[in-house]
Amino acid sequence: MAHLAADYIVVGGGLTGCLIASRLSQSDRKPEVILLEAGPDPYGNAAAAGFLSGLSLLGGELDYAYQSEPVANTAHRIHSLNSGKALGGGSILNFGGWLRADALDYDEWADVVGDKRWSYEGFKPWFRKSEHFYDASADADQHGFDGPMDVISVSASLSGARKYLLREPVKTAWSELGVSLNLQKDNGTITGLAEMYENSRNGMRQPSYTAYPLNDVKVFTETIVHRITFSGSTATGVELADGRKATARKEVIICAGAYRTPQILMLSGIGPSTTLSEQGIPVVYNSPHVGQNLHDHFAIYLAFRLRDPSAGYALGSAAWQDPALFKSLPWDWVVSQPLPAEIITKHESKAEKQKRNLYEVITLYVPPGIPGIPIDGTHIATSTMLLLPTSRGTVSIQSSDPKDPPRIQPNYFSTPLDRDALIHGTRQTLKAILTAGPMKSIVESETPPSGEGLDGLTPLTADASDEAIEDRIRRTGMQHHHSGGTAAMGKVVDVEGKVFGINRLRVADASVIPIPLGGHPQATLYAMAEQLVSMIIDDA
Repeated sequence: MAHLAADYIVVGGGLTGCLIASRLSQSDRKPEVILLEAGPDPYGNAAAAGFLSGLSLLGGELDYAYQSEPVANTAHRIHSLNSGKALGGGSILNFGGWLRADALDYDEWADVVGDKRWSYEGFKPWFRKSEHFYDASADADQHGFDGPMDVISVSASLSGARKYLLREPVKTAWSELGVSLNLQKDNGTITGLAEMYENSRNGMRQPSYTAYPLNDVKVFTETIVHRITFSGSTATGVELADGRKATARKEVIICAGAYRTPQILMLSGIGPSTTLSEQGIPVVYNSPHVGQNLHDHFAIYLAFRLRDPSAGYALGSAAWQDPALFKSLPWDWVVSQPLPAEIITKHESKAEKQKRNLYEVITLYVPPGIPGIPIDGTHIATSTMLLLPTSRGTVSIQSSDPKDPPRIQPNYFSTPLDRDALIHGTRQTLKAILTAGPMKSIVESETPPSGEGLDGLTPLTADASDEAIEDRIRRTGMQHHHSGGTAAMGKVVDVEGKVFGINRLRVADASVIPIPLGGHPQATLYAMAEQLVSMIIDDA
């Protein structure tokens, strides 16, 4: 690549980067757009095409698999932080869940930054623009039918062929615990038992670079960006790790994700001045919040032994013969719930906060990589996840070399509210799977994971002590790879993603999300990027 120039340079070819580069290139003025991605093009990689096969990609060449600093509150464990290192980014590693946050979560975002465009009502046009919703009779105010991202329920996918035997028992179990069915999600509420929606096309993955075509974009893969270049306080382009440069006539837009974006900013001289000085990086703009406010969905996976593995309840059983059952992850339902008043009022006095969903539970008819648990039809699993964690971590740099990974301290499970919320959510999960409805006759017991560092774990029961549940969480809990917040809107960038103190530089990825949100991030990120790129086009 010789010295290049374009109107826009997009750094990072992940979920939002591909969308923004595509939308810019297709806009009326037909600007020249360069997209720079550190990883390879995964096209033709068979494992990247499917969801279950995609499990094999974790920790491989298409995954940064960053290693965290030891986390004191999780038994000083080092966590492996999956992050897509390929064109498409996380959209070639995720499991396809298409779950918006609650309307109240978006409204809090709008309140925090003082801009209603980031409220639920502000988001709705961009949800509709990004979605190709499967049910044409659905509420047209809530869903879009002409967007690029195919969105379908599990029960409707593959013409209804995915019929999991535990669908009704799981539904009945949660109903017995008082969780209301919420299929329509009226007014944007996700509270209750809702059906899982997926972003898939005929059961296959739909990466961002296929949904948002890059035909008119100059795409460079396996190209590491070192830093932004400047003329005074104006971004002029980028310098690559090999010393080559590219010039942006209009803007540089960073879409490198919650871990890499703050690293690029700091390598460019934008960040906490003390950190920059320690690494010998000239300060372009002292921005102390760069790399702060890291939030993620911390969770605990539990495995449950089935009484009759031959019944065909779980993947790996000989009774699983229909190929449709192997498309996407085997799941049906997602539960989102607030805490009981007696727990939440110990921590939060505001009435609106007491209504918020603080944990999520998903039942999977396969144990997805739980240490020591075989995938042979003998076990199902659950994920119990904090939706609105109050713990915050940091991202920093360990050197001025762009090839060195960032230094990441997630600081999971570090607040009393997070502790109480996840213990309660875990107990509700144990009740649902072990004691409620028909599940109690299907499931024999919880099976603890096994392996290095996991000696001495015993099965959890629905009446296990808080201390036993907390110990299990600290020893086995892990994140859901839903990180954000490290270049937060209102702290590092303004409400249109423009970096404070710098001209012609924006951030447009999960790092700008100022607070944790419920749901799973991709549905929010596509809509967020649609709105941000519309702002870029309007500025032009």
